[in-house]
Amino acid sequence: MLANRVATLVMLSLAVAFNVFPLFALAQNSQVTSKYPCAFIDTVNITGSYPHEQYGIGNNSTAQPFNNSYIYEWMIIPPELVAVYDFIIKNGIRVQTERHLRACVCKLKPCIRFCCSQGFFYSLENKTCSPISSTVDNFVDQDFMEIRFTNGSIGTISTSGHFLVHHGTPCEHMRTITKDNHYVHWTLHENGTIAYKNHLFSKHYCFSAFLESNKDNEMDWQWQPLACVPERLPFILGVREWTYAICLIITVICMIIILFVYLLCTDLRNTFYGVAIKSYTLCIIVGYSLLAHLTLTSPANMSKYACSKIPSFALLYLVLSFYILSFISFNFYLSFFGIILSNLMFWFIFFPIVIIAACWSFFVSFDLYNNRPVFGNEICWFDPRNWSILVYLYVPILLSCVFSGIFYILSLIKLSDGPDVDLNKLTASVSRNRFKSFWKFFGYTLSTWLVCMCSFAINCYRGERTHINYVVCLFIALHGFGSLYALVGKNQQIQNFLRKIEDEIDSDEIAEISMPMSNF
Repeated sequence: MLANRVATLVMLSLAVAFNVFPLFALAQNSQVTSKYPCAFIDTVNITGSYPHEQYGIGNNSTAQPFNNSYIYEWMIIPPELVAVYDFIIKNGIRVQTERHLRACVCKLKPCIRFCCSQGFFYSLENKTCSPISSTVDNFVDQDFMEIRFTNGSIGTISTSGHFLVHHGTPCEHMRTITKDNHYVHWTLHENGTIAYKNHLFSKHYCFSAFLESNKDNEMDWQWQPLACVPERLPFILGVREWTYAICLIITVICMIIILFVYLLCTDLRNTFYGVAIKSYTLCIIVGYSLLAHLTLTSPANMSKYACSKIPSFALLYLVLSFYILSFISFNFYLSFFGIILSNLMFWFIFFPIVIIAACWSFFVSFDLYNNRPVFGNEICWFDPRNWSILVYLYVPILLSCVFSGIFYILSLIKLSDGPDVDLNKLTASVSRNRFKSFWKFFGYTLSTWLVCMCSFAINCYRGERTHINYVVCLFIALHGFGSLYALVGKNQQIQNFLRKIEDEIDSDEIAEISMPMSNF
């Protein structure tokens, strides 16, 4: 009985040890280097591999292990070549994953990579592995490769005996390297490097067999290394892009009209509200003009500096425009307490926000998202394949909209609490009409950008690599027309000013037409 209990306890202890050890190994960062000892392409996932523990002096039953090594493909991997990774590299992009152990096995033994398994070759047309026809007799074998040794001699070796063999493509799309429309005869060296004269091949490769004419002009299968094709977004200038740019220009024209009217209106020209609206229109004019320029201009025709700085300026003006609306909302709320802010107070509030927004756009222009620059990488705006636009543009806009919404709700509460007294305070600073026209305008602006955000989310779900669709174009134009309607058409002070101008013009015309009556 005692022997059975002891045996049961030993079995349970072993089971717990073998199940807990992988998690324990991941948690012990002191035993595994926290830095990455080699390039990701030279590593393999060894999570679940058996540890190789070396014991100190004494009996193995009493001595404690002092070296946390691992065994992979009958090789002992020292701990300095093992690291905990929380990402993988996929198509050249860093993708977050669960924490796992990876080892730099290619530092211990040269590695070789084949795109496909034995009996298959990589089809450049289909971007997949295709089977070799059974009628092919001279198909090359993966088990033996011709290499150049360090002494300069060339020989055939057993692939699995000399290299660590990996199967699979490092990227989704691969291509051959040609010279004058002919395959380049690359040389595989003993240490695993691939070279042609003084040119080294990239580590992100895989071997595949291709038909090539030999010296006797006969087609023969030869090994060719394939390189990764960078996944680039093509520049498209179609009907959708032209429609988007035209809608942006329409909104810019509407903002220019609003700016011109507010510059002429003497009642609003030097008030907090008038200066804020003029600043807002300037931000939209510059921001939308830059967006239209980026939409219609190919990144290939722009310098790297311009491709990085123009979108950062567009980001600056777009974010700044929304915080100007927050200032106006705050001004409306203060007016219920009899506090009237002058245009000088606007500039005192405005300049610190300008500095913050400028620092934000400067940070974004140098920041990396998914291990790539936010601006100036492949396209000159936010990459539609990731969520960078949500982080760097939409989140600051939503924060400013939240601030504006809070002040709007507080203003409505004050207006409903004491309609008589509060209305007198309101009319002393701003009219109820101005209050209503501004929030109509804010509603058009908010709905436009909410549609842009929803459209971006839908395009990501569908896998469409663009921020633009025709609904976005429609609401961009609505932003311009709605602003013109609310800020000019529904503002009573502006309407009175325009009527005054019209009356003055009519009186001048009557004075010119009228003739003095002569006495007979």
